[in-house]
Amino acid sequence: MKKTLVGIATASLLCAGVAEARLFVGIEGGYTAQHFYQTALDSLSSFNFTFPSPEIMGEAFDKGARGYSFSAMVGSEDVGSIFGTRWYLGAGYTSVSKEFDGKTWSREFIDASLGFDMILNFYNSGTTSFGIFGGVSMDYHYWLNASDHNVDKIITMSEHLFDFAGKVGLTTLLANHHRVEVFAKLPMASMNISDSKEVVLGGVFAPANVTFGASYKFVF
Repeated sequence: MKKTLVGIATASLLCAGVAEARLFVGIEGGYTAQHFYQTALDSLSSFNFTFPSPEIMGEAFDKGARGYSFSAMVGSEDVGSIFGTRWYLGAGYTSVSKEFDGKTWSREFIDASLGFDMILNFYNSGTTSFGIFGGVSMDYHYWLNASDHNVDKIITMSEHLFDFAGKVGLTTLLANHHRVEVFAKLPMASMNISDSKEVVLGGVFAPANVTFGASYKFVF
C-alpha cells in the first residue's frame, strides 16, 4: 500500500509539472561524418536489424566521408517546470564527400525522420529554462547518387535506407518562445530487407551517420 501511495504521488507530481502541448517549427544543421559498416544481410529473401559497433563513430571521423546536413521540422512539446516530452517530423538533406584514389566521391541524401525526446530542466523561471534532452529517431534516407557507387546494385545496396539514431544535447528556452539547442546524433541500428531479386531496403553495407549540430525552434 505504501509503495502504491508513493507511486501515485510521484505520478501526480510529474503530471502537475507538465504543461499544455505547444506546437513548434524549427531548423537544424550540423557537421556530419559517415562510414559504412557491414550488415547481416548476406543473402536474398531476408530481413534483419544490424547494430554498429561503438568504434564506428571514431571510424566515421577518421576514415569516413565528411560534410554537412540540415533539416526543417514541425512537432509538439509538453514541457513542465522540470520534465517534458516532445515528438517531431523532419525533412532534410545530407551531403558528404571523401577523397579516394585521387578522386572526390560524394554522397547525397534526402532525409525524413520521426523523433521523440525527453527533456529535463535544471532551471526554469517560467519564461526561460535550461536543461538537457535525449531521444531516438527513425530516419529514412533516399540516396540520390547511389548509382555512382553501386557497381552491382542487385547484390550490394538499395537507394532506400532506413535506420535508427539516438540524440542527446543541451536545450535553452528564451522568452517563452525561442528554443536553442546543441546536440550530438549517433547511429543505433539499420534495417535491411531483400526479396528474391534485389535489395529493397539498406544493403550488405549500411551508412552510419554521426552529426554534431545546433538547432532553433520557435514554440507557439
